[in-house]
Amino acid sequence: MGTERKIQQRTVENRKKLLCAAYSLFVNKGYYNTNTKEIARLAGVSIGNFYNYYQDKGEIYCALLEEYSINSCKAMQDLTDQLTALENRNAYKEYLSSILHRLLDCDSDRNKFFVDAVVIAKENICVQSIISETEEKLISILESFLKKRYYNRKVNFYIRARMIYVLTDQLAKDILSVDIGQQREDYIQLFVDEIIHLSFEL
Repeated sequence: MGTERKIQQRTVENRKKLLCAAYSLFVNKGYYNTNTKEIARLAGVSIGNFYNYYQDKGEIYCALLEEYSINSCKAMQDLTDQLTALENRNAYKEYLSSILHRLLDCDSDRNKFFVDAVVIAKENICVQSIISETEEKLISILESFLKKRYYNRKVNFYIRARMIYVLTDQLAKDILSVDIGQQREDYIQLFVDEIIHLSFEL
């Protein structure tokens, strides 16, 4: 029993090492400039061990993406729960702005990880599926948030939720990939105003 537990523990540890190594390499070198040997070497495991856990780098990319999906949905749910508790429009605006600043300030690695995602999705059905499912889950959470706030309004909540999601996604891509310099704050405030408009002007 003790031997079996040790094997299970080692399996979990090796998988975690491989995921951490793959993420680091994908962020710093890019998906297409990384190979399985590099991932195994950085993780401190043999290439044979790598293939005991993952078929190829595409599968480990999917595993990382799945982990990101779970964390993103939880973060979105937590955010909407906090926003639901805010009745004052100014408080809502200040809270949303502070959250956005924190996300953008610490999200550069995430952006680098996703640089190749669109291209990978075209050749990897697993990646394509996770991206689509995550998008719909996040939109569904936003839709539920709007319905709770405006349960007595006849509005197409799904379209509003989708617009908020698309704006948020595009803002993150623009701010993290385009040099907007001193216009960053103006960009963020305009975005927050649009989100508040979509959330309050029903």
